[in-house]
Amino acid sequence: MKQKNSETVFEKYEKLRHVLKQRIYDQKEAVDELVDAFIHMACKPSKCLPKAIFTFLGPASVGKGYLANLTAEIFDEFDSFKHFDMGHYSVLEDEYKLLGQKSSDEFGKGELCTFLKDHPRSVVFFRDIEKADNQLQLALLKMITSDDKESEVDTSQAVFIFSSTLCCDLYHNKNVLNALKQNKLRGQALILDAVSKEEKNIYDIGQAAVVPELITAISGGYIVLFNRLTLDSIVRVGSDALKNLKINYTQTSDIELIYEDFDSLVKLLILSFAPYISIKQISQKLPDILLNKIIRFKQEMETTPEKIVISVSDQARDFLNEHYKKHYEYSHHLFILNEIVELVWKISYEKSFAKITISHAELKKISPQPGIILNENQPVMQFSENGFKDIAGNAPVKESLLQIISVLKKPEHVKKFDIEMPRGMLLCGPEGVGKTIICRAFSKEAGLPYIYVSGNELFDVRYIHKVYQKARLYAPSIVFLDGIDVKGYVDGVLTPIPTEQLILELDSISSDPNEFVFTLATALHRDMVHPDFIVPNRIDIFVEVPEFDREARRFFIEKILEKPNDGKIDVDKVVRYISGMNRYDLDRIGKETSLYAIRNNLDCINEEILIEQINIIKYGHKLDTRHIRNIEEDLKKTACHEAAHAVLSYVLLPHIKIEQVTIAPRHETLGFVSYNDDDFVGNFSKEEIFSNICVMLAGRIAQIRKFGENGIDSGAANDLEQATYLAYMAVASMGMDKEMGYIHIDTLRDNVGHDLFQSGLEKGITRWINDAGQKTETLVEKYWDKIEHISSILVQQEIVDGTELESIMKKTDTNEIAKN
Repeated sequence: MKQKNSETVFEKYEKLRHVLKQRIYDQKEAVDELVDAFIHMACKPSKCLPKAIFTFLGPASVGKGYLANLTAEIFDEFDSFKHFDMGHYSVLEDEYKLLGQKSSDEFGKGELCTFLKDHPRSVVFFRDIEKADNQLQLALLKMITSDDKESEVDTSQAVFIFSSTLCCDLYHNKNVLNALKQNKLRGQALILDAVSKEEKNIYDIGQAAVVPELITAISGGYIVLFNRLTLDSIVRVGSDALKNLKINYTQTSDIELIYEDFDSLVKLLILSFAPYISIKQISQKLPDILLNKIIRFKQEMETTPEKIVISVSDQARDFLNEHYKKHYEYSHHLFILNEIVELVWKISYEKSFAKITISHAELKKISPQPGIILNENQPVMQFSENGFKDIAGNAPVKESLLQIISVLKKPEHVKKFDIEMPRGMLLCGPEGVGKTIICRAFSKEAGLPYIYVSGNELFDVRYIHKVYQKARLYAPSIVFLDGIDVKGYVDGVLTPIPTEQLILELDSISSDPNEFVFTLATALHRDMVHPDFIVPNRIDIFVEVPEFDREARRFFIEKILEKPNDGKIDVDKVVRYISGMNRYDLDRIGKETSLYAIRNNLDCINEEILIEQINIIKYGHKLDTRHIRNIEEDLKKTACHEAAHAVLSYVLLPHIKIEQVTIAPRHETLGFVSYNDDDFVGNFSKEEIFSNICVMLAGRIAQIRKFGENGIDSGAANDLEQATYLAYMAVASMGMDKEMGYIHIDTLRDNVGHDLFQSGLEKGITRWINDAGQKTETLVEKYWDKIEHISSILVQQEIVDGTELESIMKKTDTNEIAKN
């Protein structure tokens, strides 16, 4: 007899299982978990209150509330259903509204208590329990689990269902799902542990999203996980909604409503809701689209048709066949691709019926409106409108990034070589060289949305967690951490960004291509980034972004030349002058040049104005020569000094191009020779270092050649400093001195602590300086006519351009120089 009753129980719930799977889409595992729980309750009734506690976990709008409602509708254990949106009970005062006041006559008169008194055999659904006030969570838990015999509320026959969207990205991770399959209890414990760590901000104070006592109760109950909905399931919901519209409209209007190619019609209408598609939206708003078209038609036409036909054109049908299954499996993929489907409608009247047709369908790119769609203080999914083609220069960097993108786009190749997908990349480079804009372009080229994080956001561990939560929800996607080497004040102490949360997020990234989150980070220097970030399987791809190359600099100058100018500006010449300048400096050039023209009532800018503004930004404003003592004498000395630097640099270091030689006194110098930074390399030979020392000494030696003892002044102090330093490095660190040999003296000093080889070091530095001085004297004498000629030009016009200098140096006939 017991066996027969047991079979009856199983038969009963198997029938209910079948009904539920027919009525709720894409949630077979959730239905199985629910029905299995009721079988357990039937075979092993609980002695504790309430009858059962369920927790439904999953993304928003996937059927959690619907399944709860169906449970009350089709299970004969229940006769009522009650839904509470816990977002309406977010402050402590709401406890009284829900539960009543225990200390007064109002106890038991709360909404929940009143309902349970009238309907003890019920299913009560608490949507988004994490939104409820924490004290209310405790009071609610106490009420539904209390066995107080004096209580007027009986929960012994009631089932309570809590729902939440917390950590929904985690339990869609394939690694977690595999853990659930292998050991369900351990997998659920992992999920609950993550939920227990979730926090919410109440008046800027962080507190647990779900109180520990409720977590404990949930762990002792039944946990049901919900899937994301596929588009096919959403289509089924849309189909049901349009079928109901057809029945209701025909009955109320006495006009027959006919759908042609119903499947294509529903799919196109659903795609037109992209990128934000939800079950509730489709079931409520999808029929409204057709109803609005019908209403508009009836307003425009005087006659009443016998029937209305809704159809799809061949073009729209072809569009659907090309795009529907090819690109989209889940509705969020439309968001990832930043696309909407735009429909064009055509309305016509044929004899006794009207025809409303989707005549055209096409894809369009959009950008979300963060201020409207997303809440403040929430991570924002963004889309880049500019790709690499919109960025001038940096060809090697772009080529490297395109190779990385090809890896991200072809995960099957990664799998073939049995390695994990790369998780992160660090772009290093000086400030203002375009790292941020390159990262945004990377997102465009990869075809993925990104979340941008910078500044104070990097120090907020809760915000970082939200960022990766959202990125996983819309995976594959990118998290862009701009400036992870930044430091900020935390409790009055200058500290780097916190490491633990970011490391946790990086380590939890799935290797599944459909759930993948790629982290892009930028920094000024790689060695300023916390070493725990830049290890294998975290951020382990490194790309150096150098200073702007010629192509990039030319782009900025051409933008400046869009302003009114005299048409005589030599772009190539100006491009040479701005080597070494970053984006902020180059933006300033255009602004300062324009302001100069406005202040001086000029109609346009010219080359002289442009170059002077460049020099001001690079070297400072010109000084008022009226306030410089012995200005005429000093200018002649400076001209001789700088001319000697320029001539010997041209002779000894011809591969390093000179931009200009000037004696215009500025904030930190009376004159200078500027070079094209593009020509400097990181590795110098012994000959190049020796030649540099000669160039440094040339100014002082030329002044003595012309002015005798009066040529010895403080103007050479910086030159002597640099020359001495180069000599020291050659002898002490680079092993370039014959007498000292291949010894690194600094290493001995740092590790042994004794001043070994001190005498030899001093002699070596003196020897290098003396040898360079002798060679410099010889070269100054050899090229004295050129030095004098350039010096005289400098006295007359303050500046000699690099091109003019090269022309002078190429003229070997002294008489020819004199004629000019």
